Parts: sequence; structure tokens; C-alpha cells
Amino acid sequence: MGERRPAPGRPRSDEASARILRATVELLAESGAAGVSVDAVAGRAGVSRPTVYRRWKDRTELIAAAVRDAFARTNPEAPHTADLRADLVTVLSNTMRLLTGTELGRVIAGLVSELPRSPELAAALREVERDRREVLRQVLRRAQEQNLLRSADVELAVDLLLGPAYFRLLITGDPVSPELAVELAEVVVAPPYPE
Repeated sequence: MGERRPAPGRPRSDEASARILRATVELLAESGAAGVSVDAVAGRAGVSRPTVYRRWKDRTELIAAAVRDAFARTNPEAPHTADLRADLVTVLSNTMRLLTGTELGRVIAGLVSELPRSPELAAALREVERDRREVLRQVLRRAQEQNLLRSADVELAVDLLLGPAYFRLLITGDPVSPELAVELAEVVVAPPYPE
């Protein structure tokens, strides 16, 4: 078989992709999903419309990619140290800091209100949520293997960890403090038994 040739045209620029995703988050924070169009994102990012469309097929895919990217940069992979509970607190703290210390908290709140009106966006963001939970699942599976997970169900444990942060962010407005991550980790993961 012959060698595969690269696709025609210029190679995709990682820097351009980063600018597009950043512009999408900014527009979501300012105007919600209604303020995000390919034209608006391209203008904010300083790229052409075809540059955006070469990467994402439509605005729904673009919005989902921007949210996924923000979460992935916060917790690129599950920590794996000797202190399993500390690893869990790290993942939770990073997530809570992202939701409360950056514009992404406002973005998520705005998108939640949009979901009933946009089944396509709802489906795309559910997929992002499933992917994002994998970092927590990895830590919790280690806890399960060591008989330290208080619940027999890893998915339920993920819900127990993330639920209070989202409830405070979206409903009560109560603070999502760094201490909350520690308290939640203690509820879900038992301390290791002494040797």
C-alpha cells in the first residue's frame, strides 16, 4: 500500500483552536448560548468561519468542545499517589475552583437553563459530563479495589461528590468552599485501616 498523504490545505493550528474555545467560553459567559454563533466566535477569536467549521460542525459541537476543554485542562488526568483520599480531594478541589473561581460557573448555570429548549445541546453536554466524570471514577475505582469506598456503586459515589457543588452553584448560592471537597471525600471514602 502507498503512503498516506496529508489532507490538502494548511494544518490545523493548536493555537487557533485554543483561541476559538476561549472565545466560545467568553461569549457563553457574557450572553449565554444565544450569544454563541460561529460568526461571533470567529470574530472574537480572530479567525475565519471556515477555520471554525474545519474543527467543529456546528455551534452545538463547538459549545460542548469548549466546556469539555475547560474541564479537561482543570483535571487532565486522575492523580495517583499513595494517599487516595488526597487524590480525590485534588480532583474535587480543582473542579470546584473551576466552577466558582472562573467564568465557567456562570456558563454552566446559563447552559442548564438552555437544555430543555435544545435537545441537541442537552445530548452534547450529557456526553461531556460522562467523559468528565471518568477522572473521578478512576480514583473511586482504586478506593473500591482497596475496600475504602463506602458505596458499592461508583456512579452513585460520583453523584454524591458532585451533587452538592452543583446544588450550591445552581440552586442555593451557598459557598462552594475548599473545605467542602474534604468533607465530601470523607463521606464517600473511608480512611485506610491500620496495618
